[in-house]
Amino acid sequence: MSKHTVIRWTQSPVQDFTEDARGWPKGKRRKWSETTEERIRTLYQQLARNPEEFFYGATAIVHQWRKQYSDAPPPIRTIGQILQDLNLSNPRRKGRGQSATEYLCYPEKTIYGGSLGKRVIEADFIRRYLKGRSSPLHFIGFSAKKAPRLRHYIRIPNMTTDVFIGACDSFFNRFEQPEVLKLDNAATFTGSASGKRNLSKVMIYLLSRHITPVFAVPRRPFTQASIEGNNSVFARHFWNRREFNSLADVDRQLEWFNSSSLKYTDYQQPGSRKEKTDFTPNVYFLRQIKESESKPGQGSIVILNEEILLPAQWMNFFVVAKWNLKNETLTVFKEQNKKLITLYENAFLINETTKNKIKETGALSSCI
Repeated sequence: MSKHTVIRWTQSPVQDFTEDARGWPKGKRRKWSETTEERIRTLYQQLARNPEEFFYGATAIVHQWRKQYSDAPPPIRTIGQILQDLNLSNPRRKGRGQSATEYLCYPEKTIYGGSLGKRVIEADFIRRYLKGRSSPLHFIGFSAKKAPRLRHYIRIPNMTTDVFIGACDSFFNRFEQPEVLKLDNAATFTGSASGKRNLSKVMIYLLSRHITPVFAVPRRPFTQASIEGNNSVFARHFWNRREFNSLADVDRQLEWFNSSSLKYTDYQQPGSRKEKTDFTPNVYFLRQIKESESKPGQGSIVILNEEILLPAQWMNFFVVAKWNLKNETLTVFKEQNKKLITLYENAFLINETTKNKIKETGALSSCI
């Protein structure tokens, strides 16, 4: 309300605060009846008692309502409030609030704005221990932040490069092949821990399928927010909530979890994308500029074990490094006001060992 309205109201001679002029009985909802509340309670109980369901909050109830009733469901916020009033929901976790990532120029628009590719999917490994087993179980998760939203997990024998590639093949064939795959900086994905400017097996695999690899900022989990958030859902709703008596039981319930996740996100498979004939093989690295250890007083980032020196005034800011494999150059950008500013550009030659492997196998011959 405006300041004028508040002054006029507070100066009004009519100041009876005991009068209830809301237009509906106290303690009753303005619009939603007891029948609506009972429906919500029933749908919640149906979902909670079904072992193949893992989600029974407001969003899951909306999907279930549309299946069982012909009329439109109440808004999600209303359902959430009714669940809270019925003591059927946990206290809402408070958000972390606005962080400094925008101030430090984290390139959110560059990643998800379509300049790298319209469809971005994140992938990550998970390790868990099953009671009675000394060796861990391994999973790989795939997640799409933007619509159509997607969450999917696959149990794998180990966290090796070949297993990762096989899991990607399975995921791409079943769901969709993205234009961008975002990964962390594990050696499985980036390759040699000591060799400089190597193209890893994963990079070659993705580029040969015309998928652009993007590597997140090291030791900054929020730069993989979509998959990290879904890994938390995997832990809370699947791994920590259920008991498993065998590997077969894990696999069976994981299938239920994936199916329940698809219903929860209301995933609709997008149409097959057209293969780009003008695909340029680029690899992107998200980094945060730190003070150089070799040259104190200067900023630097490390790309594939190669230190790149940058202006000291940009220390602590986030940048995007683009490795163009066709002309073998590295360009470092800073995103400011949703636009890219070039901070650095220089030659970044592909390691000769990698070049020889590419020639021997014929990989990337169509685009390099």
